[in-house]
Amino acid sequence: MTLPTRWRRVVRESFKRWVRSQDTQEVLAASSLQAWLCSALAIPAVLALATWAPGAKHFFDLHFGKALACLLPALALGIGFGLRHRSRQRIDDEGWLHVLLGTAALQFFLAALMALAVMPGAMVFAAVLLFTTGYHGRLHRVAPTQPFLALGSAVALGLASLLAREESHVALFAVLGPLAIILELYSGTFALKHDQARAEAEQLRAAVQAHILEQQERDVGRLSQAMVQILGYNHDINNALMSASAAADILSVMGVQRNALPRAEFEELVRELNEGLTRIREMVLEIRQKGRRSVSSEPENVHIVPVLESVRTSVGWRFPDVHIQVKVEEQASHALVRGGITTLRRVVENLVLNACEGDGARGAGKVDILARPEPYSGRLELLIADDGPGFPPERLQAPIEGLSTTKPNGTGLGLYTSECLIRASGGTLERNNRPGGGAQLRILLPRELR
Repeated sequence: MTLPTRWRRVVRESFKRWVRSQDTQEVLAASSLQAWLCSALAIPAVLALATWAPGAKHFFDLHFGKALACLLPALALGIGFGLRHRSRQRIDDEGWLHVLLGTAALQFFLAALMALAVMPGAMVFAAVLLFTTGYHGRLHRVAPTQPFLALGSAVALGLASLLAREESHVALFAVLGPLAIILELYSGTFALKHDQARAEAEQLRAAVQAHILEQQERDVGRLSQAMVQILGYNHDINNALMSASAAADILSVMGVQRNALPRAEFEELVRELNEGLTRIREMVLEIRQKGRRSVSSEPENVHIVPVLESVRTSVGWRFPDVHIQVKVEEQASHALVRGGITTLRRVVENLVLNACEGDGARGAGKVDILARPEPYSGRLELLIADDGPGFPPERLQAPIEGLSTTKPNGTGLGLYTSECLIRASGGTLERNNRPGGGAQLRILLPRELR
């Protein structure tokens, strides 16, 4: 490999590393069309004040036309970049070159003001230039291993120094130029170190959370799946228990009145009692078997939109006076849930039913369900907010437990089962009261990034 080829490869890899280190959304916000249009109005106004305001002649002695001519390249490049990326969410390689040229042009303008002004005003512009280069170094992650903007700054300062009106300005450039580039490199290196530390902290937090969730999953997995099946078979179990209970009551009466029924009817009651108990045993056995299978299964990628709409429809039939609204933001349509659609539907339905029922005395009149991507962890955030009575303060401080409820005829299994299922899927459930009244449940679930 020849030396020029090797250098081209080194420069290309360094440029790619520099692009990967950028916060694209922050750069797009700082270089938006609106920001540059505001600058196109504000900067000429400031130049006009520095040129014609009382006392400005003695302090700055600027030539407005020359100063404005030095600004035009930066404005043209900045507005062009803003127009090109007005509706984009990413910047290609050509766009990053555009960013470098526009930033260097802006630094040239500030350095030119320093060269064109007399010494008191030149010192003011020098301070502005130092602040700007420091900001650009942090924004664009300038570092010795990726010094592209620093090279652009050096070229901009060198060109501006050719406009120096006095020897004292040349001396100022000789001192300020290296200082500005060093500040730019220092700010960018510090920003890169901060990014690295934040990324390592996020990785550590994710690893610790994954370990905790894995332990929780082992502890609550079997119970979670059993609860799902118990709630699903609730109607059948109740019927079997009622039948067995009625037969037992009759048999207890017959124990006192020994010859109250013929033998055939007696045997029929005994048979009915045994059949009811057998059915209960079979359902419990099926619950345990399905729970064991579900615990070892992998989470499924569930499309949440039809699930939420189904819950809204089914709960709406039971509570026609409650307005239930569903909103799903873009890129928040799927979640990874152990047990798939059945589990997610049961979780959301339990929580929405709790909101509609309230504390038993007063329920919610409105329930809002919002699904959106959580910006920091990338997980799915599901918010269920209502205008009901909210949680008692002592409940918010206590852990969620089964058979604990504020409703007179409730069991407390709905919220408890939902939390168990969410934790078994690697998610979390948070309870809060809204400032304006009512409760809010925040669910975080893992999702596949698309």
